[in-house]
Amino acid sequence: MVSKKSSRPVRVIGGGISGLSAALLLARAGRSVTLWEGTSRLGGLLAPIVFQGVDCDRGSHRVHPESHPLLRELTASEDWQSRPRRGRLILNGQHLHYPPNPMGFVRGLGVRASAQMLGGFVTRPGALSAFKSWEADRSEMPDEDEGFEAFILRRVGRGAYERFYKPYVTKVWGLPPDEISQTVAKQRISTSKPMETFRRAIKREKVDRRFLYPVGGMAGLVQSLRRSVEAEGVQIIHDRSFDPDADLPADQDTIFTGRLRDLVPGAKLHHRGLYLVFLALPKGRLAEVDTWYVPESHYWFGRVSQPAQFSADHGHADHDVLCVEIPEGRWGPDQDFTLRLPELLDQLRSAGIVPEDCTPIASTQRHVPDVYPLYRRNWYLDWAAALERVAAMERVWPLGRQGLFLHCNMDHCVNMADQMVQEMGEGQAAGDWIRQATRYLDLRVRD
Repeated sequence: MVSKKSSRPVRVIGGGISGLSAALLLARAGRSVTLWEGTSRLGGLLAPIVFQGVDCDRGSHRVHPESHPLLRELTASEDWQSRPRRGRLILNGQHLHYPPNPMGFVRGLGVRASAQMLGGFVTRPGALSAFKSWEADRSEMPDEDEGFEAFILRRVGRGAYERFYKPYVTKVWGLPPDEISQTVAKQRISTSKPMETFRRAIKREKVDRRFLYPVGGMAGLVQSLRRSVEAEGVQIIHDRSFDPDADLPADQDTIFTGRLRDLVPGAKLHHRGLYLVFLALPKGRLAEVDTWYVPESHYWFGRVSQPAQFSADHGHADHDVLCVEIPEGRWGPDQDFTLRLPELLDQLRSAGIVPEDCTPIASTQRHVPDVYPLYRRNWYLDWAAALERVAAMERVWPLGRQGLFLHCNMDHCVNMADQMVQEMGEGQAAGDWIRQATRYLDLRVRD
């Protein structure tokens, strides 16, 4: 039975994965829920981009077998399929399986470079304990943020730092690594973590080469959630902007999944965006690869994916579609890479992704803002101050990747929504939820 304290109506701000999940779980718990979405469609970062009649994801999205199962439970009407991973990591001109196996990784680097990197790591005093602490440490706010560069050098040495970590992080953020927080190293498990491969080799761990994906893509997942939300009586209002000075009624709880800096004007919390360049190429010329991972800094792009390799529903009868992800990084938000298409194609050909004689039939670009929280050194001081201002508002519950200024996966967002709804039902105050937000700093991004 719902307590009197938890029976107030709820307004959910934002119709992305966090807002939709919270609205559904709250409605199931007996709350009266209204969802406000600032645009004409739901989905947030999962909303599709239509190119040549294909619903394309905003980059390479997938769900990992070890992810929290609640996402799949809430979207059970969507046909989930287990897919083999056909990823490739491009290093030193080599195409390695991704996730990489140790021997393939060594072949890609070359034996000499691999030996230098591993030797530099294991011969440093305290290196093994430092690396183990990286894996075990929680990402709570430290007393002092030593920065990405110092953090990496202390744990894996200069060889690994110069060869892998520095190029990738500079490409994504467009900042010198010593200006970036150590949080970036602790939170992200991605293409820029070669020492993880050596650790798995030592422990003889098996690499999981499958992933989960809804047949209808992320567009189908969003529609599944919408149907469930509407079936529970949630009212959805589109194109409704939110004003924190006018739209926080005292008789309602507000769950805010928008950008934290919009809830707290003046907060020094910023993001980096992502350029998506979609190319339609002649049919049958591309390798059967779902995603190419490209950490080296001389390439503009960090990932390149093929929607049809995720689901047959994303295929096109006449051509193949390629999605090229270019981090905003050093470029800023005002570039048009379709005007630089010959240069981009030269890079794709040099990387071995597009054949030399393969020319696009069509192309388009989308800039997706606010994808990656920008964690400068000591960012958490501004973060904690912003959350304290939200706590003072009372009955405002920030949630999800944007609302809590996190870098996380979609299943993390669903799990956070579930935990929040449970704690609301138990009578916990919004301020208590906010002051426990540091527990989510330990989330590790899976790629």
